[in-house]
Amino acid sequence: MFNRRSAAAATALAATFALAACQDSPPPTAVGGIPMGDYVMVGIGNGTVPLRNITMQVNETSISGRGPCNGYGALNTAELPAVALSNFTTTYATCKDQALEDRFFNALRQATEMEYYGGVLRVKGPTWLVFERGVPASQATSGVSALEAARGTQ
Repeated sequence: MFNRRSAAAATALAATFALAACQDSPPPTAVGGIPMGDYVMVGIGNGTVPLRNITMQVNETSISGRGPCNGYGALNTAELPAVALSNFTTTYATCKDQALEDRFFNALRQATEMEYYGGVLRVKGPTWLVFERGVPASQATSGVSALEAARGTQ
């Protein structure tokens, strides 16, 4: 009978550790629970961004990145996870995705907070911006596309 209790206790302990390992904890390079680094936008408002051609690099006191047409940068005068952007600057080019970029820039200028959970960064404001960690495939430096990496040596 003692062995059954020990086995049950060991199983319960193992299950607890397994569940703890599944929790999403920010990497050690996080400030205010927000991991620093590169992100790709996957959603704006209630819609998706299928081209994944908008990036953001989050640093402790600034953000920067590229829209479909222009680069941008701004200082964050608040302490993360709060957001209060100032000195928002962009380059000045136009392209076919100008409307999306304008919507993104306007939402970013009005952002008030960030949250990171489940591998997703949400920038909160009147319009939500949703990002995943990483860079677009077109900017990856490995020389191997995601499709080629998935196929391996086939």
